Amino acid sequence: MKETTEELIISYDRMKEQIEKELISVYDREGAVDLASPQISFEKGTTRISFGAQPITAGMLVDFLAVIKRYIAHVRVHSFDSGYYAFQAMNKNLFKTENMLDNFKVEFFVLSASSKVEISKKGNLTQEEINLVIELFQQARASARQDPAYRLKLLGASIVEPDKDLDWDYIAGYDEVKRKIRESIILPIRNPGVYDSIARMTRKVYEPNRPRAILFDGAPGVGKTTAARIIAGEADIPLVYVPIESIMSKWYGQSSQNLSQIFDASEDMGGSIIFLDEIDSLAGSRDQNMFEATRQILSVLLRRLDGIDTAASTITIGATNRKDDLDHALISRFDQTIYFPLPNATERAAIFSNYAKHLAEAESFNLGEKSEGLSGRTIKDICEFTERRWARKVLIKSLEPTAPPFEFYKQTLRMWNETK
Repeated sequence: MKETTEELIISYDRMKEQIEKELISVYDREGAVDLASPQISFEKGTTRISFGAQPITAGMLVDFLAVIKRYIAHVRVHSFDSGYYAFQAMNKNLFKTENMLDNFKVEFFVLSASSKVEISKKGNLTQEEINLVIELFQQARASARQDPAYRLKLLGASIVEPDKDLDWDYIAGYDEVKRKIRESIILPIRNPGVYDSIARMTRKVYEPNRPRAILFDGAPGVGKTTAARIIAGEADIPLVYVPIESIMSKWYGQSSQNLSQIFDASEDMGGSIIFLDEIDSLAGSRDQNMFEATRQILSVLLRRLDGIDTAASTITIGATNRKDDLDHALISRFDQTIYFPLPNATERAAIFSNYAKHLAEAESFNLGEKSEGLSGRTIKDICEFTERRWARKVLIKSLEPTAPPFEFYKQTLRMWNETK
């Protein structure tokens, strides 16, 4: 019979490594010194973990207890005195009480200026108990500052504020892609009432018809991330950029919890765009040999994009360059797929013009013709490399700084093509 997560006892060293990675890294991201950092020890056969928290209110205690109940089915109130609250896991057999004081225990010490949370258990923790410790810590930090932007920061996500100076001219060409984005994303965001009115006129049971999830498909470097930033600027809503490393954890169950909390915090912002880059790394096809952790992440995505827990005010944009590797059920959750092709010769020439504005039109067109198969990002890299080569020559020969000549761009492009 397959072993359940509750039965997976984790060694102290592995537990300590996991707790430090998940908890102490928060302090590194925050640069915070306002609360005591987590302390982990093994004393007289008992695992002990403690960390600081802001003054705990009655509402915060309810939130903490809700977290505990998600992981431990039967919990007793060990103490509920003013300033000291403790909850302890009961034995699996509720009618047996021997050694119950050795079970997993959470204590809250409430002081006037700050509070402390202590967790203890005789012996080592299970993986589920480790996950509980991590979520209690995240809840304590989130309760300290209820700002959803702060919670997202704790989870490793970045909030990219709308940039009014970044517009569609930054992406050369791609007229059809831009048209689809305006029609499928920007118009519904700007005019929700029109879309909702039409839905009420046409449906027996009203459901919003505005898109909630869009998939960007295309090779690396074709402008998928830049397009998401431009959308946020035109729609004037925050873009929540979620790097894969902020979600993925080697610890069982933690990755799916991270992703779910990112959706919750984004929804609490009252309107945002979640950008999941390399979504194929999060949720591959179930036709392949899928790890259980990946299956849990996929389950969260399926529920959040079109299910019971669908986000009401958040639009999700997934980006991939391997659409065929995505699970078919996940693909069906996206309202539309927008394909970003590699730029054609005219578009490549325009990209060269963006990064080498001093070149003549004919020179940019020449570079565009000779750069077949290159993405916009690669063309940008070529232009930057050319500038660095030219800067070295200017310094070595003690010349006055000037823009690189056309021949230097041709040489760099030729060198680039020869290394492919």
